[in-house]
Amino acid sequence: MIKIFKNNKAFLSIYLLFALAVIILVSINGKREAQLLANQFYNPFFDGFFFYSTKVVEWFSLVVIISILLFKGAKWAINGFVIYGLTALITFLLKRQIFIDAMRPTFDNNDFRLITSEFGLTQLTNNSFPSGHTTAAFTLFCFLAIITTKKYSGFVYGIIAVTIGYSRVYLSQHYFEDILIGATIGTFGTFVFYFFLDKIKYGNWALKPIIKMNK
Repeated sequence: MIKIFKNNKAFLSIYLLFALAVIILVSINGKREAQLLANQFYNPFFDGFFFYSTKVVEWFSLVVIISILLFKGAKWAINGFVIYGLTALITFLLKRQIFIDAMRPTFDNNDFRLITSEFGLTQLTNNSFPSGHTTAAFTLFCFLAIITTKKYSGFVYGIIAVTIGYSRVYLSQHYFEDILIGATIGTFGTFVFYFFLDKIKYGNWALKPIIKMNK
């Protein structure tokens, strides 16, 4: 397990910086005021950018898993799919069974800014904690960081995950604490599940890409 952390210091460092920033921001300002503070920084470009950023994990995850299957091998595609499902299950159970009364920012407060109606965003009101989109983003991009040989790419994957997480706050769909816990589940859930799943012995069929780039 320690080896996995060491090999993925780039992604882990981005997560830790993100977590520290959120903890400091919420500790100083409180949950609601931190949300209002974030809502001050907006313009039409950011509206579009963060709207489409939040959509990434709604369709891109499947594309990534299929790409891993084609260009890396079935072992990694299967493990990635299982890890993605397990972290999603953890978040789902927390949302639906434990923190069922956690309401979203706009539930009973009109102070939080919403993006214009032209985007057709459904403004949810319940099941706020933790953020499922953020869990999915950190799971997906943490897994990519783990299986990528160029470890500096973990910085890029980490920044993408943080961007998707922050989009949930920008869109007033979640509080900062929601995305922090979602990121934590996604990051450490991926590390732990990968550690155990990687021990499974697959046949040679699963260790070869279906499409070989270099022939």
